[in-house]
Amino acid sequence: MNYKTIIVETKDNIGYLKLNNPKKLNLLSQELIGELESAINYFSTNYDLKVLIISSVSKDVFSAGGELHEIGAADYDLGLAMCLRLQRVYSGLQNLEIPVIAALDGYVLGGGLELALHCDIRFAGENTILRLPESDIGLIPAAGGICMFSKYFSLADSAYYLFTGNQIPIEKAWEKGFVQKIYKSDELMIETEKFAKLLCTKSSQSLRAIKKILISSMFLDVNELLEMEAREFSSVLQTDGKERIKQFFEKRNKV
Repeated sequence: MNYKTIIVETKDNIGYLKLNNPKKLNLLSQELIGELESAINYFSTNYDLKVLIISSVSKDVFSAGGELHEIGAADYDLGLAMCLRLQRVYSGLQNLEIPVIAALDGYVLGGGLELALHCDIRFAGENTILRLPESDIGLIPAAGGICMFSKYFSLADSAYYLFTGNQIPIEKAWEKGFVQKIYKSDELMIETEKFAKLLCTKSSQSLRAIKKILISSMFLDVNELLEMEAREFSSVLQTDGKERIKQFFEKRNKV
């Protein structure tokens, strides 16, 4: 696959999607969004993959957000279409049945932060700069930067960062559960790959079911989620579950 703004690779059951337009700050141009969509579709049909890592080729910038020349030239209908397209592409990450890990470093701004929001787990370099600066230029986040951001931060904290566009301290992002681990930049990808390999040892059916329920928890009520948990439990029990339980007792009996 030949892409201009991203790199797509696979190795040892792990998929890699690297943003690869650092000279333009990995801005979310229509070209890059289109290539993201193509790559996500590819990963969705590669059944050998167990984990996907999204990162940047540059330690200085993950993505600085939307391409303002394109955005500024859009009328109402085109602006709406651009937002809906980006939402659809990002939602493709949530629809993937495998865990998606974001390895964040450098600038993670606007639509770049929204891209990270759609990943299941986020690791960050210690110099990561998180901001939703849309209010500075008369815009608002429109691909999850309001509704999904507020799942991690209180209403007041969300208002503070969204109203002001101020930087979100990486330590606070960790405290709130938006970021799971903070590493030195030189260690970020090493540790991210190590974690991805750990996930590869887990039951794919279990991870699929867990992810499905976690994503659904954003939209369904508790009773619907409990029923989903019961159904998914029964399903995975009939696939990987019984075999892994058998292996568990066999290992214990050898001790």
